[in-house]
Amino acid sequence: MRAAIQATALGLECLQIFAGTPRTWKQKPLKKADAEAFRQATARAGLDPVVVHAPYLINLASGDYALWRRSYRALASQLKRAAALGAAAVVVHPGSRGKRDLEWGLDRVAEGTRRALEAADGKAALWLENTAGGGGHLGGSLEELARLLERLEGLPVGAVIDTAHAFAAGYALDGEQAARDFVDQLEAVLGLDRVKMWHLNDTDFPAGSRRDRHAHLGRGLLGAGCFAALMSDPRLRDAGGVMETPKDSRWADRRNLAFLRRLRRRAAGPARAHA
Repeated sequence: MRAAIQATALGLECLQIFAGTPRTWKQKPLKKADAEAFRQATARAGLDPVVVHAPYLINLASGDYALWRRSYRALASQLKRAAALGAAAVVVHPGSRGKRDLEWGLDRVAEGTRRALEAADGKAALWLENTAGGGGHLGGSLEELARLLERLEGLPVGAVIDTAHAFAAGYALDGEQAARDFVDQLEAVLGLDRVKMWHLNDTDFPAGSRRDRHAHLGRGLLGAGCFAALMSDPRLRDAGGVMETPKDSRWADRRNLAFLRRLRRRAAGPARAHA
């Protein structure tokens, strides 16, 4: 409920939450009354979409069978929680294959995803997020995301694009033209219809660093030009987005939101708020 109240106070248009503790396997039971109250609050606020980010321990690409099984079962539980909360989808990182072969890793993630969706048997979709690509993590390239989605054709899946992760993986997004070129590449390789949400994050680490660290919007290496290009691109007019920027002051979220809203007002045409 607190997330819904804060979203209303900030005037958000969409929302991403954790449906439990993000860094542990054990999750507190979700009370039916709490879930219903959350659904009503987000509906009143007009938040769309509402999504759940899966816990970080989940590794759908693990070569350890026990961890892999625990991961897809935990993901199924998150899908059920998302459905109870009225969320559209669960966002998850594909996971690390370690030193295993790429094809093996892609097949492993696809099979884990299928098992999680089958076990959940609910209304929530599953969206795979791109990664910085280090340590054998899958999804660092758009091609890998595309190949994963091809393996899951016919299932309720999609992609989430994180700007900081893409930059860390080696994609140029630093500046308006670079960001436009990235959207062109995204459209050609993955298809914009498969991109269900954006994670709008800046970073202080250089392109290709494989470092997953976020910075305040416009204050990192991506700069204002990157986000200006995304906010003004007519192809992204209906795309939702969330910030995962640092919470280093009580005003941090408001300042980052104000930054994005200024860019939207300056855009040539009306666009949906990425906030």
